[in-house]
Amino acid sequence: MAREFRYDLQQHFDDLSSATSSTGNVYTKEVNLISYNDADPVYDIRTWTTMASGERRMGKDITLNIDELKALKALLNEMEDLQDEQS
Repeated sequence: MAREFRYDLQQHFDDLSSATSSTGNVYTKEVNLISYNDADPVYDIRTWTTMASGERRMGKDITLNIDELKALKALLNEMEDLQDEQS
């Protein structure tokens, strides 16, 4: 028997983008802190679809633990520094 999938959205940080389709569905790319199946929470960058009916569906994602998030932040800062040097 398949195990039930559960998640607990512990903190919503921000939406990176948002778009509304002609059918009324809203697509947002969000940064959240989420615990899946009662495991330690992870930082989650994911597309969410809010259907016209109000139902919310998960899209594909990337999850990062705190060390990976810090490494990504350092990389993005470094990329920004490089771009500033090229300007």
